[in-house]
Amino acid sequence: MDKKYLQEKLAGLRSKYIDSNAGEQLARQFDDAHMSKKMIKIKQKLVSLEMERCQKQIEHRDLSKIDEKISEQRLLFEKCCNEK
Repeated sequence: MDKKYLQEKLAGLRSKYIDSNAGEQLARQFDDAHMSKKMIKIKQKLVSLEMERCQKQIEHRDLSKIDEKISEQRLLFEKCCNEK
């Protein structure tokens, strides 16, 4: 693969997943000091699932199951945020 292609692909993934506004909004609302232990665990699980998703995407594998798990964890995190 071409080095420039890989750099463009990484930049696209960064902008899509790391620089997204939804994640930033949740991060602004709650920092680690104000989160419950349950919320911190959910957040850590989300990070690991996102990394796993990126790895599967690089390997051109099916993302449907991991996307489903990520959406479940996001809903659970939002529910915990609303309760607090």
